[in-house]
Amino acid sequence: MQNPVPAGQEAPKARFPFGNLLKALLALALIWVVFSKTNFSEVWSLRAGLSLPWALATLLLYLLLTFLKAFQYHSMFEGQTSYPRVVSIVVWQNALSNFVAAGAGVASYFALFKTEENIKFGRSTLVFLMTKAGDLFSVWAVLVLSSLLLWERIAPLRAAVILLAVVIGLGLLVFALVIVFRRPLSALLARVLAGPRLSGFALVRKGAGAVQAFAEQDPVFIRQMVGRAFLLSFAYYLLTLAWMAASLRMFSAPPGLWEIVFVSGILQLLSVVPITIFGSLGVSEVTSLYLYELFGFSQDLMSPILLAWRAVFYLMNLFVLLYLPLYALISGRSSR
Repeated sequence: MQNPVPAGQEAPKARFPFGNLLKALLALALIWVVFSKTNFSEVWSLRAGLSLPWALATLLLYLLLTFLKAFQYHSMFEGQTSYPRVVSIVVWQNALSNFVAAGAGVASYFALFKTEENIKFGRSTLVFLMTKAGDLFSVWAVLVLSSLLLWERIAPLRAAVILLAVVIGLGLLVFALVIVFRRPLSALLARVLAGPRLSGFALVRKGAGAVQAFAEQDPVFIRQMVGRAFLLSFAYYLLTLAWMAASLRMFSAPPGLWEIVFVSGILQLLSVVPITIFGSLGVSEVTSLYLYELFGFSQDLMSPILLAWRAVFYLMNLFVLLYLPLYALISGRSSR
């Protein structure tokens, strides 16, 4: 078995361009807003009421999320991958996404599947896009349901929720149409990408190859891939909601289940927007303060809980990183 990062190669390094600097400044500004509303003696006092059973459940659910995402990738690649190595790739991806930027996590996905598993760019792109479409469908479906159940209490957000539901629904419809009419659409896109002004770029050539590979896939295979991606994404999102609820229960947070589900859905959609960094630091906390206040939970009450939650979130990510040296040790011994 191989190590998480092959010998002679370095782990993917995250670049930190000017755009990420602006995101970091935004995150610091927003988290300062949360700090300004927080009595830090209340944050410290949360340790006295910390629920050990909920803390253990939170950690267990987070580990299960990591293993389930790895299983999803492993299943989508249909036996072309080694599951323990895919787990290491997911650990890298999550760490870079949550400690650096989402773009760094995506880059690590493509780089490590190429170096670790020798997966072609076209196939990894297909799996990535189908997985993200499944994730988006899951968030959309649960957000619509939670919005209907909480409709009387989200009056200021009704227009925004309807707009989100329609836009995401149209996006999913476009995805379905692309699946159905992929061959003529892929041929048209391939011709555009093959133009003289674009064909000189290596990334464009890889994109054209991915489009062509997608067009040539058997229809039955595509339907099976989409069904598998959406089913596993839905299971993953339900587990994510369970983790979110457990992590707030750990601090005896007062919001109910459907309130947590609604807020989590909005946060998931915000994480897609390229304005966040460090695991949506700042953006997540400020948005949560506003949304929970709509449900009657004051910012003074929720701000210390959200700051404590953020600290635990980072600690769990650090704990999961222990998988990498452990896997390297076990794989090193087995290869002797």
